[in-house]
Amino acid sequence: MSDDPGNRNLGPLYRRHRSELLAYLTRRVNCRETANDLLQDAFIRLMNSEVAKIGNVRAFLYRIANNLSIDHARRNRVRGINDELQLQDLAGDADPQSSAIAGNTLEHLQRLIDGLPSPTREVFLLARVEQLSYKEIAVRLGLDARAVERHLNKAMAHCAAVLQANESR
Repeated sequence: MSDDPGNRNLGPLYRRHRSELLAYLTRRVNCRETANDLLQDAFIRLMNSEVAKIGNVRAFLYRIANNLSIDHARRNRVRGINDELQLQDLAGDADPQSSAIAGNTLEHLQRLIDGLPSPTREVFLLARVEQLSYKEIAVRLGLDARAVERHLNKAMAHCAAVLQANESR
């Protein structure tokens, strides 16, 4: 069977290329969960593409995967810059004692959030910081609403476990 996505039956293509694309994306983004999400996005883009113009499906999938991993890195870099600017603003607005308390709190929160896997962290930040709905997050990240809910539940469970561990000390 040739790699012909024209019939929109992506099952054989998915089975044939999944492992190697997942390994490629995992190396690119350093997170298997994020790589799985990007892999799904790649196949969705393949499904929505003009298939008559695709000569080599494998190469096309790698191009999509590469572009998705670059977009992912850009989003993380921009979010990191914005977080840094917000921390600098907060530190400059208060007296030294308040700044120290806020700095410690922010460092603790940052470590807590950084402990989340990438897609879960993204969902958490979009829900709690940007106040987006499950549907808006799903659209932005290319997930379904149930996946958003699972990621948010995972984030909340992680936060609760860390807070409980800190209280028991």
